[in-house]
Amino acid sequence: MRDVRAGRSRDRSAPKTVGAAWENGNRGTPWRGRLRQLGLVVLALVVLAACGIRPTGVIPGLEAPSGPVENPTPSIYWVADGQVVPVARVQGSLTGRDVVALLAQGPSTAEQERGLRTEVPFDAAPATVDRVADGLDVTVSTDVSLLSANAVRQIVCTLLDVQAVGSVNLRGGGHSLEFRKCA
Repeated sequence: MRDVRAGRSRDRSAPKTVGAAWENGNRGTPWRGRLRQLGLVVLALVVLAACGIRPTGVIPGLEAPSGPVENPTPSIYWVADGQVVPVARVQGSLTGRDVVALLAQGPSTAEQERGLRTEVPFDAAPATVDRVADGLDVTVSTDVSLLSANAVRQIVCTLLDVQAVGSVNLRGGGHSLEFRKCA
């Protein structure tokens, strides 16, 4: 039989070479190679176009956070020789509630051996700490009018070392101490 297109004859009775299609990259299916890649791209575009998401303009978001940053290694204020002194501790991040509880529990054994103590009463914890425009509102579980000056300074200075926010308002037992700073 003569193949008109190629200008030569082709013998249909001649044995066919097995694997000839594999050698030239034709695997016998139309979805191989570049055609398959093109098909996948077209399919992806069709799916994305059909999902119903329509283009929009720029959508404004919220402003970036601003304000004081928590100190990752705050000092804890203890009493030594009648004075409130800072003691650096690798404590990680503390919350206001943690600060009051830590001060109420007192210094570690090693710190006690160095002459450090607390004047914050054990019943001051638990406490709540809320951020307000001018600083922190702290409500302790004891009457703040009964706290010593050193106990107030311990709480205020430690809280302001964790978050430098201005001032601390201490509340508890129906009394309040407003706009306290670490002095």
